[in-house]
Amino acid sequence: MGKGFPQALLWLILLALISSCTTVSFEGKGLIPLYLTARPDHTKYVRIEGRKEFYLWGLIAPDRQVFLDEEFYDNGLVSVAAIDIHEYQKTTSFLKALLSLGFYIPKDYVISAHGVAPGNNRETSREYRPEVNL
Repeated sequence: MGKGFPQALLWLILLALISSCTTVSFEGKGLIPLYLTARPDHTKYVRIEGRKEFYLWGLIAPDRQVFLDEEFYDNGLVSVAAIDIHEYQKTTSFLKALLSLGFYIPKDYVISAHGVAPGNNRETSREYRPEVNL
């Protein structure tokens, strides 16, 4: 345990931070149609910001998935096109991860798209059938 021990420990921690598994997975469940390219009838623009938190260098994450169809459906769309996804880390989030030595790593994301709200056209009106309690 000579002089090299603290330096080796710092390199090990830095390596763990760099090689951590903090990937957010963007998926669909099939709840609503998702199109990667633009469609002419999809005119309502929606932007959703979110955050996923990872612990112990990304080894522990409550859930890594973001279900795009659920997110857009919860924001009032029944069909989505021209999906744009950005995953990033803010400076403050990076500093939190650095100061905690990787025990806490927040990742931010923004998903945006153009979509169709219920009842906007005949095609999606057939797809959207809300529950009606009489």
